[in-house]
Amino acid sequence: MKKYLLKCMFTLAVMLMAISFTSCSDDDDDKKDVENNDEVYENILKSYVSTTVIPTYKALAEAALEMRAANQALKEDVTDTNMEAAAAAWIKARIQWELSEAFLFGPVSEDHLNIDAHIDSWPLELEEIKKEINLTEGELTGERAWKELEDEVIGFHVTEYLLYREGKSRPAADLTSGELNYLTAATDALVWDCVLAYVAWAGEENVSADIKAVYRENNDVVSFLENENASIKSFGNKLSSADSYSSWESAVEEIIDGAIDIADEVGATKIADPYSKGRVEDVESWYSWHSLEDYTNNIYSIRNAYLGGEGTAGTPTSVSLSTFVKENDAALDTEIKEKIADCINKIQAIGAGGLSFYKVVEAKKNGDPSKQAVVDAAVDACMAVGVSFEKIKELLK
Repeated sequence: MKKYLLKCMFTLAVMLMAISFTSCSDDDDDKKDVENNDEVYENILKSYVSTTVIPTYKALAEAALEMRAANQALKEDVTDTNMEAAAAAWIKARIQWELSEAFLFGPVSEDHLNIDAHIDSWPLELEEIKKEINLTEGELTGERAWKELEDEVIGFHVTEYLLYREGKSRPAADLTSGELNYLTAATDALVWDCVLAYVAWAGEENVSADIKAVYRENNDVVSFLENENASIKSFGNKLSSADSYSSWESAVEEIIDGAIDIADEVGATKIADPYSKGRVEDVESWYSWHSLEDYTNNIYSIRNAYLGGEGTAGTPTSVSLSTFVKENDAALDTEIKEKIADCINKIQAIGAGGLSFYKVVEAKKNGDPSKQAVVDAAVDACMAVGVSFEKIKELLK
């Protein structure tokens, strides 16, 4: 995602607020001695990887393959029924991606495979997309899309643009042959990125034969991981063993920082920035009007990272960051759970009355600030989640 100055200001505010709270908890009687907790930290990391991260990426890879099948079926038989099925498949895959955003470090980060940017850049370069569609005349391949096209013309949002208008699937008759080809080529590129994230975290030896076959479809994808980024192969094992980290504590802090980063991004970049400027074009996922669902799923990803489990419902696990915090500072554990739940509720409240975030921002642009207080409350709730997670670091010292 593109970052803005407001995001930096938001991060600084979270850090300052967290510092202001630190002195209040230093002498907390509930806080226990956590020295020499290497085994505890190792168990937290193993559980985090095995019960949250890898299952989420597995579900993402599988949903992307369903999306590929639906889009191919649409290309072969252009009907409204197939168009609706393709749009629904996009939503399913999109949900899984947003549920992974509390762990946008390691393989998917810009320091390594840069999958986040490749799969989820926003805003799109629409004129470049239209030019590419016209220039290639249906000749664009998935291999070329993955290797050569810029981030802003591939990924989730270009496929969303081709499938949706104003929150609904497009009439199938509106799609040109060039658009259909672009859709399937861009979807192939998306599939490889989703599978690449899964393989990089889990290790190729730990995925199914079907997933392995998809990973091996594109030699450039394989080479990108195995030759150019071999250091992050089987990253789940590296994180679980704190390999390449200075300490067990610093590896656990990766989980904490991942949660803080996405809380920051949802509040500052995804909600506050477009609303404060009235810029509808900066509202992510507005072709499908799925923005608020995206933001909510990002907070669910924080909840999963903290409690363990996966999906939007989530099933807390017996070993997690939460169980560690609860044992050492029960009040903080309660606070974090409450802040996460409050954040989800306040983001959903923005859409009260069936409004999409696009419509909320559009109203602000046209001089109607009636949602200002509700938006501010959601932004503040995101900040509060980050502040609470910063406090966990004190328990690791």
